[in-house]
Amino acid sequence: MTRLLAERLVALGIIVAAGIVYLLTLEFPGRSDAFPDFAAISIIVLALGMLARSFTSRDIERLKGSVVFDFRYDAWKPLYVIIVGVIYSFSVIYIGFYTSSIVFYFVVTYMTGLRNHKIILITALFLFPILYIFFSLVLDAYLPEGLLF
Repeated sequence: MTRLLAERLVALGIIVAAGIVYLLTLEFPGRSDAFPDFAAISIIVLALGMLARSFTSRDIERLKGSVVFDFRYDAWKPLYVIIVGVIYSFSVIYIGFYTSSIVFYFVVTYMTGLRNHKIILITALFLFPILYIFFSLVLDAYLPEGLLF
C-alpha cells in the first residue's frame, strides 16, 4: 500500500469515526451534546483538510513510496498512550479523579520518554494544585471520588 493511499484511508476513517460519534450524541438530553458535537465536527473538518491536502502536488511528492510497518516501541507509543488513557478514564470512576490523574501524569510522562525528574516533579507541583483550585473551588465541579479521594 502506498503512503498516499494510507493517508487518504486514515482521513476517511477519521471522518467516519467522528461521524459516528456525532450521530451517537444526537440522543443526549438537552445541550449535553454541545462539546462532543463541537469536537466531532472539528475533527471532521480537520480530517477533510487532511484528505484535501493529500491531493496537492506537494503531498503527492512527499508521500511517495510504500508504507513501512515498524514494530518498535517508539512506533507503537501513541497506541500505548491511548490504551493507558482508556484505563485512566475507567480508573477515575473507581479510584478517584485526583489520584488517577496523578498516576496517569507520571505514567504517561515516563512512557513518552521524559526523564528529567526535576522538571516532571516541578510541573506536577504546579499542575495538580491548579487543577484542584480550578475544578473544585472555581467551578465547584463534581469530580468522581473513588476509593482514596
